[in-house]
Amino acid sequence: MSDNNPSKTIHGNFGKMSLNELINLLKKKGYIAEYQTPIRAGYRDINPEQFYFQFLIKFDDGEKWIVHSTTSIRTDRINIQQWNAYHIKKVKDEITKSIIVYPDDISDSERNNAISYYNKILNNQIYSAIDDVVSQSKLYEMIEKKYLADRITGQQKALQGLNFEEQIEVILNSQKNFAKWANIDELETGLFYPYFKQIMDSINITNPAVIKEISATRDIELLPSGGKPKTDVLLIVTFNDGSTKNYTFSCKRTSSDWVSVHEYPVDKFINVLKITDKKLIQTLELFQELGGMKALGKELTQYLEKELPKYNRRLSLWVYGGVGGDGNPETQWADYIITYQNETSEFKIHKLEEYIEDILTINDGHFGTPFRWTYPSGGKGKRIQLKGKII
Repeated sequence: MSDNNPSKTIHGNFGKMSLNELINLLKKKGYIAEYQTPIRAGYRDINPEQFYFQFLIKFDDGEKWIVHSTTSIRTDRINIQQWNAYHIKKVKDEITKSIIVYPDDISDSERNNAISYYNKILNNQIYSAIDDVVSQSKLYEMIEKKYLADRITGQQKALQGLNFEEQIEVILNSQKNFAKWANIDELETGLFYPYFKQIMDSINITNPAVIKEISATRDIELLPSGGKPKTDVLLIVTFNDGSTKNYTFSCKRTSSDWVSVHEYPVDKFINVLKITDKKLIQTLELFQELGGMKALGKELTQYLEKELPKYNRRLSLWVYGGVGGDGNPETQWADYIITYQNETSEFKIHKLEEYIEDILTINDGHFGTPFRWTYPSGGKGKRIQLKGKII
């Protein structure tokens, strides 16, 4: 990218537009009550509009933050922003945070500048009215965390999972991301762009010139049985010759070592795994009826430990990808697993087969499988639930 001032200005404006798109998304999701852009404030007897920040966001509890985008964390620029933040917060004492936000695709040097500046604030090396300097994705996490704070753990996990699926859909549908990836405009910043690029690389689409358009949806039909398919997000790529190709993703976001990954009646396990051993069938049926390993007894537990590992690969493909089960393989079985670890903010994409290879190395499941076998709440005697690791 050119280092001349017009280019820097255009790049900065793209960053501001991306932040506006992000805040608008947060408003649509209900994470924030409302927002205003821009925010101007000042001293009534001098100039009531002297100080400027790009956004004011308000939460349902009445708390207010001011937010400003930048693509360059230079000292002279950040000093202007902290000067404005200082006076806006002084005039409007209901504002509790002032945050500088940079695009996720910012250069390493600028990212290091941002981290260095924030560390100086934390270590009392400088005074600043800026409370945080974060990436767009980190701002999303901060606001999501505040929104979910008063919900019980189970609700938090469920909402985080759904929000992650929606985030992937938004990322793939972003015209800003496509424009940056296709080099339509080298100054574009995109929205969560590194995730977009990682997804496109993982599905081995590296030549934007052959692509007419891409579209993503979470509107996936239910399985014939009425269950939820393993595909959470369907990406449809249309090529210049008019042909299309589907890419299917299962999205997993977690803080836990073991999470619920599968739930079906025992007869579905028997049919999908093509089990013909009558004793094994009867033992699995008994397990569903009794609902636990202890009730099954030592002898039958050992029998399952001997026989079930024979089905581990087929079981794992079904559990994580839907392979072999109901539904349309083109749209309802997952070809890829996208994972996100809350504690480390680690975002990964795996081909299903490669993911299964790692899953099969897990040795602390039940009955010699990579899974822990139990039953869902209220489902004892009706269904078997499997818990698996997200890796």
